[in-house]
Amino acid sequence: MRATYVADLDNGFVFIPQYGYYRMSDKEVDEEGATSRYGLEGRYELCDSFQVLAEGIWQPEAVGYEGVVYRAGAAWKPFYYWAGLKNPVLTAKFGQERMHSYVDANGHDLPGGAFKQVGTTALAEAEVDVKHFHLQAAWQKVIKYSNRVPQEVTFSWAEIPYMTAVLQGYIKDAYAAQVSYVTDFITPYVSLARYHYDQRLEVAGAVSAGLHVKVWDAEVTGGVEVFEPRRDRNRKTFFSLSVDVPIWE
Repeated sequence: MRATYVADLDNGFVFIPQYGYYRMSDKEVDEEGATSRYGLEGRYELCDSFQVLAEGIWQPEAVGYEGVVYRAGAAWKPFYYWAGLKNPVLTAKFGQERMHSYVDANGHDLPGGAFKQVGTTALAEAEVDVKHFHLQAAWQKVIKYSNRVPQEVTFSWAEIPYMTAVLQGYIKDAYAAQVSYVTDFITPYVSLARYHYDQRLEVAGAVSAGLHVKVWDAEVTGGVEVFEPRRDRNRKTFFSLSVDVPIWE
């Protein structure tokens, strides 16, 4: 489950609190398998073309893991309309992820205590409207991990652009694209992502597709995500449903 609220204060400041939750279904006791994340992003509009931004994410200790993420960056909107392109936005962020793992991949306590990992990260995203199409592309990379990951040690929360499902592990890099066909009532979309886990040479992949449907003032989204679609052994399929409701305008 994910929840996001956008608070535009109409004075150049925008605040975006976020919450994330998932339960690992392979745990014997449900509460022991529950993990939460709390985040806050703040943006300030310097002018019509530039925004500066900062965000922090806190994952309190649960199921043997805890972490914190902090980033800062900027968003640039070079023009409103040019040569068929409308509302292009380029966003870049830099920051760190600090993660503690107290258990191995099977849930057993690590004999030497917590494994501590620090990742220095860079993220970039571009989006633009072309007629009825909304195009998005994202790239994220861990420039450097502070430690070499021991065998059988993982982390509980890893994210891939444009995918809702949470993965486990240390992601080294990921790049993804999403295409939406925008209409007044129904907007279908499709996404494709490719990514590497740290210290693994093989490329992993994921695909996603779904619909945004306007229902009065709200927007309902339903989708399906398939990770490792070409590998029967590792394939996992997830379904998602979300609602976007404006509180006021």
